[in-house]
Amino acid sequence: MSRPVWMVGLVALTAVVFVNPALAEGPEGVSCSLQPMAAAQEAAPVGPGPCPGVRPGGRVVTSIGDCTLNFLFRAPDGTRYIGTAGHCVDPGGASNDESGPDGRARIERVWTLGTGPAAADSDGQRFGEFAYAVVNPVRDFALIRLDPGVKASPEMCHFGAPSGLYGRDTDTAVVLRYYGNGEGVGDVAPARTAVALGTPDRDHIYAVGAAVPGDSGAGVMTVDGLAVGALVTSGFHGFGWEPRDPDDTPVPYPRMPHADEKGADAGTVGITRLGPQLARASEQLGVPLTLVTAK
Repeated sequence: MSRPVWMVGLVALTAVVFVNPALAEGPEGVSCSLQPMAAAQEAAPVGPGPCPGVRPGGRVVTSIGDCTLNFLFRAPDGTRYIGTAGHCVDPGGASNDESGPDGRARIERVWTLGTGPAAADSDGQRFGEFAYAVVNPVRDFALIRLDPGVKASPEMCHFGAPSGLYGRDTDTAVVLRYYGNGEGVGDVAPARTAVALGTPDRDHIYAVGAAVPGDSGAGVMTVDGLAVGALVTSGFHGFGWEPRDPDDTPVPYPRMPHADEKGADAGTVGITRLGPQLARASEQLGVPLTLVTAK
């Protein structure tokens, strides 16, 4: 059997194991707070518990819905930013030159201080305003500029803080971990694990796991704590379906899953890789941004 064929088959088998959190074993997850957490490699693969505060795994409420926060970033002047998905904020109307042939807009926005849409926590308390957002076929990312005095932590609930930025390419399976506020799933097992069978694309990673509306924007890390990217889509990626974001119905289109010596580009969760997103955001904002890691 050729490598592409058996890898696609393994994606389907992995889905049976990892999409159902009840099949994962491990001790009960640690609680979420702004206190230091257990190291990422010590955490159970799936866990319950709330995630209060402004931190990876925290909830962000905007004028168009609820999403999940990802990683914390800092500019040289001390300004702090925290990420989520680009489709979680209302960018305003698209101009004609921002619309593609398929009718879908390719939107990128930068808001100066005091002009961006507000971001609030689950209690409706404002903690910042959007400074940047992009939504196009290869990018889906946003940054919230934190208000002065807002307490924030780089620690992802249950899994701990990132130790660095993931920039590898591999043809072997990569175990990924994330904490999301998905409807229903987030009440039972917000801390979850997925598996990617390789990382053949520089802009995205497809993995087999569970994601639903509300998980959009969630930070994704490797088991050793490297920040991979943001969860932005769910559906049968690469299996003849085109998922847009967790709130949309997938649209069928004719394409077989891609699998080669670099791995299988297929799964049930779509992750936009952090490196290219952060580089683009830094360029558009005109400031270098640094990932805040574990001390």
